[in-house]
Amino acid sequence: MDEQEKKRLIDHWYAAFDHSDEELKVFANAEHEEKVRLRLLSRIVSGIPKTGPGRDIFFLQQANWMKIAAVLAFFLISIPLYLYLANRGVHRIEDNATWMVSRAGTGKMLKVMLADGSEILLNSGAELKYPRHFTGKKREISLDGEAFFKVAHNPEKPFVVTTGKLKTIVLGTSFNIRAYSGLDRIVVSVATGKVGISASGKTLALLHPDQQITFQVASGAFDVTESSAERARSWQDGRVSLDGASFSELALVVKNTWGLTLETKSERLAAASYKTTFQTNNKITQVMKAISKMTDAKYRIRDHIITLYE
Repeated sequence: MDEQEKKRLIDHWYAAFDHSDEELKVFANAEHEEKVRLRLLSRIVSGIPKTGPGRDIFFLQQANWMKIAAVLAFFLISIPLYLYLANRGVHRIEDNATWMVSRAGTGKMLKVMLADGSEILLNSGAELKYPRHFTGKKREISLDGEAFFKVAHNPEKPFVVTTGKLKTIVLGTSFNIRAYSGLDRIVVSVATGKVGISASGKTLALLHPDQQITFQVASGAFDVTESSAERARSWQDGRVSLDGASFSELALVVKNTWGLTLETKSERLAAASYKTTFQTNNKITQVMKAISKMTDAKYRIRDHIITLYE
């Protein structure tokens, strides 16, 4: 079975959960539907073992497809029974975990260790919200900014990172997320393991190492591409790599790294794409000289504001 056929079968699985059947009212509400989807996705991820030399992926075998299909059928049939029992007085226990907030300062990186042993490195300006202890059925946190995750493996508790409309679901792996509020896109890049991506209750992709998804916040459109995980995490070595970045993204880098505001009144410069690489220990004047030369523009620095102009 080739890669295209495997993708078609996986997409067919996911699509089966995106149809609204008026005769099958199995979800209590949108929140419950999303929780069911996350549980199912985590089961799919945990059911795919690692590949190695001379070994093919588990779900290429027809017999295993039939087993998984049977499990899914049982899972769907069980939902109405679950709802019936839930409505007969089973009380939900709310998670009263204490939430913590960690934020990396300007030009700084910050390492955060979670209670489950997961390790997160925040890029400058990034903010992480997480519970002091994970007490529910999922390990849920939220991120505004960029961070690299090394998630402790736990097949019983999926690890869920919320970044705006996007959810990243794993059981134990390493990956990079770039999701600063105010930017028009979210990028998730996988270093090791497998990562599930969902938005608005729909599964978008199952990513493997050296794959990334670029999600457009406004439209919900997304694109999955092959991309080096090392390049995505190059910021950990003090290197900033911009590949077709918008002016807003460039301004964000300048703000987070040097604490200065970058602005322009030029429509051309505001609409330009910026492709460059520099070190965070470079002086801002060195960086601006390179950008000015690249865009055939001029700049001035006054009162913590950098103005790029023609």
